[in-house]
Amino acid sequence: MNDPVARFQRDRLNVTLWPDRAALGRAAAYLAASILRDRLKAARRVGVMLAAAPSQDEFLAAFRQAQGIDWPRVEAFHMDEYVGLSADAPQSFRRFLDARFFSQLNLGAAHLIEGDAPDPDAACARYAAALQALPPALICAGIGENGHLAFNDPPVADFDDPALVKPVTLDHACRVQQVNDGCFPTIGDVPERALTVTIPAFMGVPHVVLCVPGAAKAAAVAATLNGAVETSCPASVLRGHGDAHLFLDPDSAAHLGEYRN
Repeated sequence: MNDPVARFQRDRLNVTLWPDRAALGRAAAYLAASILRDRLKAARRVGVMLAAAPSQDEFLAAFRQAQGIDWPRVEAFHMDEYVGLSADAPQSFRRFLDARFFSQLNLGAAHLIEGDAPDPDAACARYAAALQALPPALICAGIGENGHLAFNDPPVADFDDPALVKPVTLDHACRVQQVNDGCFPTIGDVPERALTVTIPAFMGVPHVVLCVPGAAKAAAVAATLNGAVETSCPASVLRGHGDAHLFLDPDSAAHLGEYRN
């Protein structure tokens, strides 16, 4: 693995800058695979939580090719799902990850958030129980254009949330991002509600790998690293995590100023 273009730290958050998004994805996958192999040496089963977004495509492609991982001992989770959207809908996060990861590997299990369940609160409770039964050792995530983690947008993010999984109303900026990502044709097509793992669910996982490429994320990256640690930029909370790694490309690092080496 080649060295990054730059490496620095903001509080406890480790940051590396890579020459392009393909190199970013490979480097993040290399680290995630190393963490997973180490955890499998100490545990019979290991959980990993994945994000479903176009920003993760290069990472997921490299991660599923990682060598030396006993995938039948790995159980996969994801972070969020739209309320009312079936698992086979083109925009479903379950479908996204099944096509790019779950169906490509002989996993021990893939735990899915039932966004189309008739009772969203009960679906959240079931998913929280699955997370408690096998707490993930690793989260592989992105950061939203408004600084969100999963669907913890600024209006609903709670650093001390009592829940592990909850229903939320999506922020306007978050819904616009779904259109910008090409997932929906217009904002009117984007669901207004979702089920999401919460900020404490992130902070309780031992290892976090964040893949954040692209110019559309530059402002959120700058707020994450240079702004206050507050829910106006939910991702800023990861500056207090014990083992979080943020992978950037030149576009996403464009607004970093003094923290870009």
